[in-house]
Amino acid sequence: MPELPEVETIVVELNKSIIGKTIAHIEEYRKNTIYADESLDLGKLGAINEISRRGKYIIIATDRNCDLIIHLRMTGKLILADLTDPSAKHTRAIITFADKTKLMFDDVRTFGTIHILNRDNRHEILCRLGCEPLSPDFNYGTLKQLLERRKSSIKSFLLDQRAVAGLGNIYVNEILFACGISPHRAANTITEKEIRLLVTKTRQILKIALEHNGTSISDYRRIDNKTGSFQNFLKIYGKDKCLCGHQVKRTKSSGRSTFHCPKCQKEKEV
Repeated sequence: MPELPEVETIVVELNKSIIGKTIAHIEEYRKNTIYADESLDLGKLGAINEISRRGKYIIIATDRNCDLIIHLRMTGKLILADLTDPSAKHTRAIITFADKTKLMFDDVRTFGTIHILNRDNRHEILCRLGCEPLSPDFNYGTLKQLLERRKSSIKSFLLDQRAVAGLGNIYVNEILFACGISPHRAANTITEKEIRLLVTKTRQILKIALEHNGTSISDYRRIDNKTGSFQNFLKIYGKDKCLCGHQVKRTKSSGRSTFHCPKCQKEKEV
């Protein structure tokens, strides 16, 4: 699933490629892909003047007060092309611009969505998202306040988009390993020292991942269909042994794999 570094990489590349382009029309090739305000004419959405990210959402804003809010979910991809085959097996929607270029929304698992709405309504989708881990809001004070009332595991807390927006399974595994914290620890047992470490390592790992255009393990691709390369720098996710040579333990919950080293990652507060 594309997480913050992958989504941010896509946003950066879209900003270089489609700012100023006028949307000519949008075609849906699989039902339940596009959800649009009934008042909008999809052939008159205007020109793109801003592209941003909130959590794992891509927000494409036009000069006619419209937003296209895209969530790639597990396997979604946005591919920019001069020519594309609308009958491609996994194509769910195509945005065609006035200059004939196309932005193809490809999604094998079909969980991704495109919401098209008046800008005043964007809060309906984004209002429940928590703090951004690369923003000043993600700090010791905020994290301490959020953690002290959570009895769930620290991994579940970091994956909760209502608490921290943008993190996903791969990066949470990496962050907790870098901090030496077991993913199974109760969130409210994390010490002050560990909270500060969580803030530092989260920012550090996400920034390095951004430098490498994200992690491509299965479906994630950039808009030119190229892969990211942070998968070459993963320390714990998908590994059999940790950096110290200890056996990595793999467990699965709710379809997500957890990788951790029982010797390097503390099961109890210190």
